[in-house]
Amino acid sequence: MVYLMERGLVLFVLTGVITNVGSGQTHYNFVNTPLTWTNAQRVCRDDFTDLATIQSAADVDAVGNTASSDTGKAWIGLHDDLQNSWMWSLNDSSFYGEGEATYRNWNSGEPNNVDGREYCGVLWSLYNGKWADWYCSYERQSVCFSGTWNGKATFVKTETLSTWTEAQRFCRENYVDLASIRNEAENEMVKRVAGDNSVWIGLYRQKVWSDGSDSLYGNWENNQPNTTGETCVATSLESGLWSDERCSTQRPFVCYTATPAHVEDFRSTGHSETSVTLQWNKVNNISFILQFNGTETNIRAPDGDGPVTHTVSSLSAATEYTFTVFSVFGSVRSSGVSINAVTAPPRIISLEISRKNQTSVTLQWNKVNNNISFILQFNGTETNIRAPDGDGPVTHTASSLSAATEYTFTVFSVFGSVRSGGVSINAVTDYVYRFKVRYSSSGELSQDEKEALLDQLIEKYGLPPQSVRNKSIT
Repeated sequence: MVYLMERGLVLFVLTGVITNVGSGQTHYNFVNTPLTWTNAQRVCRDDFTDLATIQSAADVDAVGNTASSDTGKAWIGLHDDLQNSWMWSLNDSSFYGEGEATYRNWNSGEPNNVDGREYCGVLWSLYNGKWADWYCSYERQSVCFSGTWNGKATFVKTETLSTWTEAQRFCRENYVDLASIRNEAENEMVKRVAGDNSVWIGLYRQKVWSDGSDSLYGNWENNQPNTTGETCVATSLESGLWSDERCSTQRPFVCYTATPAHVEDFRSTGHSETSVTLQWNKVNNISFILQFNGTETNIRAPDGDGPVTHTVSSLSAATEYTFTVFSVFGSVRSSGVSINAVTAPPRIISLEISRKNQTSVTLQWNKVNNNISFILQFNGTETNIRAPDGDGPVTHTASSLSAATEYTFTVFSVFGSVRSGGVSINAVTDYVYRFKVRYSSSGELSQDEKEALLDQLIEKYGLPPQSVRNKSIT
């Protein structure tokens, strides 16, 4: 692997062993190629996620396990950012206007982190109200923020000597917090309140992890950190204890690969008899693995910001499948997200009209199987029809129809919540025939005479025999 660094052309050919060990949601990778901390950070960000972040004793063990028999030291992601890691004790975003939370009034050469242990901010009245970083464990007076009056901040000096942490506790219990200084005018106010004293203000910092994680866990060797100018941190691959080091020292290093976030809004968006179309939200530019039916398919993230869409084909009709999607970064996959989806059932065959009259039409079609039901759609309505027992066809009568009217009937087969394509047929209900019959014979017609008369009507007018014979003549 070759890397082009910012200052001049520097070639790094990583020939050392890279080993990988997982811990919870993190996989650690030991790279046995000595580099400075900054260059190690660049390699980790290019090939993995970042330099190792360690937040628990389990993480310490996992990092140690990556190094096999190596017993030296290796870079991890913890370091001092003397300029950008400072923050105010009062963590209320509404209190700070634009640029006010980052106002600084450092004295020349400050902050300098003497002995690697200066994490708290102090205002020096003797240096015209300039600031310096200082040992948080030292005792001195402090200035508290006591609220606003007529839109202006007010400040109170405490006479008691205390450490920075004790001063913060006192200010929070009795006022609002240790003093935040948002601009030059407020710096002058705090300077006047302090008098000739150096006082604690609310500014403090922590060492920071390369990936921006909070520095909540520590595993320091005795008397560490301890030296000015040693702003990067290495871990002992044997004991797991940390020490501050000069960042220019060349050491092997430990990277980590974070488990990528799982996919969101995983859903099925389309079905046919032999395919299911799946869709989910894109996760950055990482790739995915789709798992189903004992197989895995690699899927690359598409360009743009839209969702990922993938169609699984060559499936069986009317079948339920379980699909699981993993997001993948490097060799690490997320926890899977699963859904069940079904293919569409086959269309019905042999839809026909078996009989009809003036107010009803009886439809008939072949049964698919016992798991397939049906929907009959006509005249803006839908009727659910269960598959009958046995092997015979499905028969359904649509009634309460209007005579002499054409209807379009569409039948869908249904499996789960998925329906097939519809099959349609048109049918016309029978007409109502009315005849005025004159005859000269006296009395009632016999049944034979009525039948003969019906036969004459059928032949003369070309009427449907069944429709006419179903009617009586008086």
